Amino acid sequence: MLVGIREATVEDAKAIATIHVDSWQAAYRGILPETYLANLSVMRRREAWHNFIVSGRPRVLVAHSDADDHTDAAILGWVAFGDSRDGDKDHRWAEVETLYIAPAFWRKGIGKRLIDAARHALQSAGYTDVALWVLLDNRRARAFYKRSGFVCDNSSRGVQLGGKWLTEIRYCCALSET
Repeated sequence: MLVGIREATVEDAKAIATIHVDSWQAAYRGILPETYLANLSVMRRREAWHNFIVSGRPRVLVAHSDADDHTDAAILGWVAFGDSRDGDKDHRWAEVETLYIAPAFWRKGIGKRLIDAARHALQSAGYTDVALWVLLDNRRARAFYKRSGFVCDNSSRGVQLGGKWLTEIRYCCALSET
């Protein structure tokens, strides 16, 4: 299967939202309450992602499969990124806000392609470093980011999701090392 990376368009909003919900339901099982996961709405997420794409903030890249005739491309995953939202980081810092892959395509190299494309775009835009936040209990994602060259900087924060308090930890990477 050929996989391409491109800028998201508003036509991708539903696929992005579907992957967002499906990924949460698969990755956060046992971390977030089952009722919360079961009630995630593709329609609400589609509207939000449509608005983000239209505004250009955050920037969103999608990974898509290319059929031989280019008529049946499917979105396999996506990454959203932009300026750092952390108060302790200056204008040289960017942030990967989200990265999700359709669960059927986990561990196929698509996440690596997307994170590398985001880092390249950020470095080209003049950023020197990038950070991201990940749930402490999301061991799969933490291992992925470590394999991708990110290092935990020991910063943490509490976040409430589905009525449950969880801890996020921050990972960082110098863009010159990518």
